[in-house]
Amino acid sequence: MTVSHRAADASAATSAKTDKVARMACCCKLADLLPLVRQMHQEAARSNAAQTAGRSEAA
Repeated sequence: MTVSHRAADASAATSAKTDKVARMACCCKLADLLPLVRQMHQEAARSNAAQTAGRSEAA
């Protein structure tokens, strides 16, 4: 995965008068992101299951 910062936007972000944030460009393959998406999905599923179990026990 390649991440590059745009110099023009980065210099604008350092100015105290502006609320702009430096932009980042990401060039990556979908296959690079798939493991991250799977991990996030598993964590969300576990969190949801724990919340559901906690609600059913409280009721």
